[in-house]
Amino acid sequence: MTTPSEGAVTPEEFKLMTERAGLGLSAAELAELKPVYDLYGPYIRLLHSIDLQAEDMGVAFHPDWT
Repeated sequence: MTTPSEGAVTPEEFKLMTERAGLGLSAAELAELKPVYDLYGPYIRLLHSIDLQAEDMGVAFHPDWT
């Protein structure tokens, strides 16, 4: 697909990725979604690069929190 230094995904690669995911998007949907993927891709790669050192994360939600 792409090299790590590039980080960009071609429209053909993006279409292949969505087909592998079973999304079945039309050409118009692909054209609309691709810029969003390009916008958030670097942030996702950064998030995935974090080494949590095999520690579990705990998240708590308190609905009455002010």
